[in-house]
Amino acid sequence: MHNIYIQIEDLVANAFIDLIETDSRREIFYSDLDDYGARVIEQLNSSGELKAVLVVSRESQAAVIEDYSDMFEAFEKDGSKGIRLLAHVSPLDLWERFCTSLSYTVLKAFQASAVKRALGVL
Repeated sequence: MHNIYIQIEDLVANAFIDLIETDSRREIFYSDLDDYGARVIEQLNSSGELKAVLVVSRESQAAVIEDYSDMFEAFEKDGSKGIRLLAHVSPLDLWERFCTSLSYTVLKAFQASAVKRALGVL
């Protein structure tokens, strides 16, 4: 059994690719991102051959905004915090920057129906 670590930037990029392509949404709350991440981990662990871990903390949430300020910004609405994708960033930009280094197994997990339902895109 080998370990797979899913970073917050992988989660954010894949979520936004689906959100933009489905309904042009460019914002996601951290609570929704947590649910989405949990589904990705469940999907990866379901085979029993992998041990997938989601690497997300308040520090990593702040770091993704700081490290990728050319793509994302923080937002708050009705007391809930989240990440907003900047207007000039396309799904292709996200794919090229974050997804090309992911394994086929991880990419497949992001495309699973249960995972997409967690985002409300199915």
